[in-house]
Amino acid sequence: MTKKTDCRLLLVLALLPAVVASAETAPVEATSQALHQIFSVAGGKDMEALKCTTPQRRKSPERRPTPSQGNNQKQDPVPAGSEEEIIPLSEEEEAAMLKKALAPPSAEELRRNMPKSEWIKKFHATLSGASHQRVVRVGIWGGSHMAAEFFTADVRQALQDRYGVGGAGHINLLYGRPGLNLPIRAFCRTGEWREELPPRTAGSPKIISGLGLYAMTAHTPHAALEIDVRSTHAKYRAHQLALHFLRQPEGGTFDVIVDGEKLGTLDTQGSHAIGVVEIKAAMPISRIELRMNETKTVTLLGLFAEDHQGAVLDNFGIAGAAGNYWRGVEPELFKAAVSERPYDAVVLAYGTNDVTGKSWNPERYRQDYRQTLITMRATLPQAACVLITPGDRVTRFYVKKIVKVSAGKRKTVNKTQVTTHYDLQTFPQRHAQAAAIQRELGDEYQCMVWDMSVVMREMGGAYALMKRSPPWMANDLIHLTPAGYREMARRFVAWLELSSAKSP
Repeated sequence: MTKKTDCRLLLVLALLPAVVASAETAPVEATSQALHQIFSVAGGKDMEALKCTTPQRRKSPERRPTPSQGNNQKQDPVPAGSEEEIIPLSEEEEAAMLKKALAPPSAEELRRNMPKSEWIKKFHATLSGASHQRVVRVGIWGGSHMAAEFFTADVRQALQDRYGVGGAGHINLLYGRPGLNLPIRAFCRTGEWREELPPRTAGSPKIISGLGLYAMTAHTPHAALEIDVRSTHAKYRAHQLALHFLRQPEGGTFDVIVDGEKLGTLDTQGSHAIGVVEIKAAMPISRIELRMNETKTVTLLGLFAEDHQGAVLDNFGIAGAAGNYWRGVEPELFKAAVSERPYDAVVLAYGTNDVTGKSWNPERYRQDYRQTLITMRATLPQAACVLITPGDRVTRFYVKKIVKVSAGKRKTVNKTQVTTHYDLQTFPQRHAQAAAIQRELGDEYQCMVWDMSVVMREMGGAYALMKRSPPWMANDLIHLTPAGYREMARRFVAWLELSSAKSP
């Protein structure tokens, strides 16, 4: 480190207990104390646009998508399922199908979906009180609906319109997984990385994770992440970055480089604990690079970008995530991560991935979701809480049959005919049941519940939203289009009394 970098390093070493067992065989003995390292930099460098070289595939226990080279596109990325082919129905077929659809929500359902006035007041009182002292933080955890960023971007906007602009928040290090978008300029990955997610089944070994319920691990030298943290929204300025990593007995070292200047080398070896690197700048930061040095393990748990004040919405959405993720992480280290980055409000948006399969047991779902809320409240006992239920969903499948078609006077030929079938009952009913269970448990654990399935059914349901022009539902009839997500966000924001905006 030279004088030219205008940096200083403050190092606080906590006394950390020894680990007596691995995460795979027994719970990890961890500590709520953390290793803090703080860098102060000048910032303000206008770096040229970050261009990624072709990244290598990263190892994943579930699938191995090719990581993205950034989010520089001017148009909205294509949401999941929107490119699937639609075979239209005849008017008669559509009319017969719609007769089987779940009924629109009753007046009583609509009434139940309104938030309790005292809880809304408490929600805003919590955020308002925090805004006078420090950055206000809201964390939102969920599946692909949140990971797409369209919904969360508008909620973030509404929060910041009311409580001040606090920055982009969580920069998901899983970027490159399908359906995951970020409000930053570019994200480049080199070398081999392995992502780890919590198990979705009870009884499986827990993982050590950060706040985002994931971990990213490099085992190869010179593996690196380079991120242009300048937001796609010009108003966001990253004056502060916080990197969470794992201290572990087999931990290696990595270099921290900000705006082209190396700040120092961090050693992650030690007893299991959360490590935190804070970078504070007088002027906005443009870029951060993390470069691994040897073959030992380095595990990263999350990166956060924010300003000195205002509101921050940390989006922890992961496509495919389920409520059971909360039960699949090592609790003490997760609590330590929360203590390093506490939240004033928590939003859980789970359900779509919890009710899949040929059969579904509502009572088992109630038990599982209760455990999710117990785990959440054990970590965030005082945070204001909102639950977002799964929205409406329709199942579409194709049926092929062979028919004989005349090909002349003397012969006939066989021809394959494909017809589309829609199930407008199974998943709408499951989602309505899941929403009722979330509402019941929400009252028990002091969480407001926004029933997105009721909102979508009030608008005609998933099939009607797909038929809109332009459509608000993707062709897979599970995900929404960008316009659909933004409409849902507008309605959620109005429900939460963050905005009085009316439908266009």
